[in-house]
Amino acid sequence: MVHWGMIVSVGLCCLLIMIKKSEACAPTFSEEDETCLVGTTPFGSFSPAPGSTVEEGDTVTLTCNPFTRLDGTVVTATCSSAGVLSPTSSCLPCPDTTWVYDSTTNRCFKAFAGVDVPGVCTKDVPCANVAASLGTPVTLAYTFNFQALIDAGRIALDTGVGIGIYLVGIGDPVANELYQFDDGTPVPLASIMPFFTPLNPSDNAANTQQYIAVRTLNGGFGFDDYACFLPGFRPGSICQIQL
Repeated sequence: MVHWGMIVSVGLCCLLIMIKKSEACAPTFSEEDETCLVGTTPFGSFSPAPGSTVEEGDTVTLTCNPFTRLDGTVVTATCSSAGVLSPTSSCLPCPDTTWVYDSTTNRCFKAFAGVDVPGVCTKDVPCANVAASLGTPVTLAYTFNFQALIDAGRIALDTGVGIGIYLVGIGDPVANELYQFDDGTPVPLASIMPFFTPLNPSDNAANTQQYIAVRTLNGGFGFDDYACFLPGFRPGSICQIQL
């Protein structure tokens, strides 16, 4: 049985639709265009700038940052009726797949062969050469993600880069086993100890080995206290790009 109250209610609602496109009767539907908020993406930038709003059907461009694997690649995305920018493609980090990406610091790591200058520690020279070739700052690698440094050294070892010994930006220049990064950040001994090769660190109290190298030693592959000036050796370096 139809009640007059129900008829009046429906009639008033429809009258509102005719006078103004009200969403009162159907809150899940809208005849207005959707909008998309332009956000950010790792290793790239959107245009228009992040925080901008674009209308349904409008397009934005995503450009991969320099020195990423898709350096300069431009991808076009369109604001859909669902309020989503699609398609988009993430700009992959690092110049190529031979680099190890560390998400904890947003850095890329790769080992390079050493440079031979007798009596001089050339740990920073390979990274300076890489910086010159890439056109971006490159320094000796360091991170609390020690496994990423070891992984970079393993790739270099497996592909025959240098002599299989790779210096990193970690050492104990002040006192034996008082480790720090090249930027002076202290490295707790307990955090780094599990990443040394068996029977290491093994430096003496005089602290003659003030550098850390990644290498194979005593049946393991990992960190080793190292003297950068060992005669007849030309250690390489693991370098880093800060994205």
